[in-house]
Amino acid sequence: MLAMSDIYIDQFFPVFANAGLPVAFLVPTPTGYDKSIMDAIATVRTLLKETDIHDYYFQEQGPENKARVPSYFVEYNGMVETMASLYRPKTKKGDPRIWFSGLKNYCQPRNLLALTVSRGEIYVFNLSNDLIRNSLFNNGFVADVLQQLSYDQNAIARELLWKIKDIHDQGFLPSITPGDPGVGDTLENALSISRNNSELPDYKGIELKASRLTRTTRRGTRATRDRVNLFSKVPDGGLSYSDIVGEFGRWTWNEAKQEERLSIQNTTFFSKVNSFGLVLNIDNNNEEVHICYEDAREYKHMLSYWYLSTLNKKLLEKHKETFWVKAVSDLRGNREWFRYDIIEHTKNPNTSLILPLIETDKIMIDLAGYYKKINKNGRDTLNWRDHGMLFKMWPQDLPLLFGEPEIYYLDEM
Repeated sequence: MLAMSDIYIDQFFPVFANAGLPVAFLVPTPTGYDKSIMDAIATVRTLLKETDIHDYYFQEQGPENKARVPSYFVEYNGMVETMASLYRPKTKKGDPRIWFSGLKNYCQPRNLLALTVSRGEIYVFNLSNDLIRNSLFNNGFVADVLQQLSYDQNAIARELLWKIKDIHDQGFLPSITPGDPGVGDTLENALSISRNNSELPDYKGIELKASRLTRTTRRGTRATRDRVNLFSKVPDGGLSYSDIVGEFGRWTWNEAKQEERLSIQNTTFFSKVNSFGLVLNIDNNNEEVHICYEDAREYKHMLSYWYLSTLNKKLLEKHKETFWVKAVSDLRGNREWFRYDIIEHTKNPNTSLILPLIETDKIMIDLAGYYKKINKNGRDTLNWRDHGMLFKMWPQDLPLLFGEPEIYYLDEM
């Protein structure tokens, strides 16, 4: 449908990207224009779903189930209120449709329309219109509208930024939990975010990832090289996560907890087999990532798999917008303290790079769960502790997936 546009679309990609606005493009066909019908193509459906406007998947067919959303046509010198109708007709398979009241007064067939969303409303830009396009590129009214929408879009990020700035100004805070989780738990506690097991982003749609810039022990302070956990995801099929650990794990003694554990204490990569015989593989035909066991003959036996679509969805759900918060660590007595100094702000990771990054060992997987041996009523039993199948990256490689972040040095604000 976009190939039918009467103007080249490429020139507009940077405009919306630089504004940090979600966008979908739409071109009315001559037939659809005459019948007041437009297909809600995949990118439009995604835009409406990811901005919490509408999900066609859950919509019943028929005019009685039509959804209506307040909208605006952006002119070169003002805006016209309209209403978007989102529906699935009873004919055929109920293919998703979209139409805007008064659209025929705003555009012609084959015009390129850009749709963006802010605060529950849809804004429509006719990029084929010379006056509108000139106003966009020459800092006119349309450019001002985009700037305001961008400002509104980033309101939550600004709110969170200044809250963390206030926490930074308090200086070092005592860790509320021991060990590695403390750096994140302490920040969330300072932000009054209750600890839970939700897989949704932490703060009004923004994910928080806190890590140490330095790690202090009794031997002194050093810079850290800790990897970043992108997300945790159990396989879509094959052996369960706990079965893999049960079959290929080894017993070790955990000194800190004074307990025996059956675990896989090694990272799994694509290019090399780890000491437990595990290796990643990619099935490009079926768009799957496999975790395999490689035998002595170097034959890979698939144990479990993820659909690429599952990993794409998980990454976008978790990191649509992320604050990567860096903390300086200080050891005082037996307690660690943190001061949160730097924020790296990213948006909209490039999911098309997941497979190449796995193939080049930039994305790797840790199997963090384990069985521990406990004695109950005089009998040894195994207790499963699920800490996730963790997809990880080194911090310096994150721009490969997320682009260059916007960096805030809190002591300079």
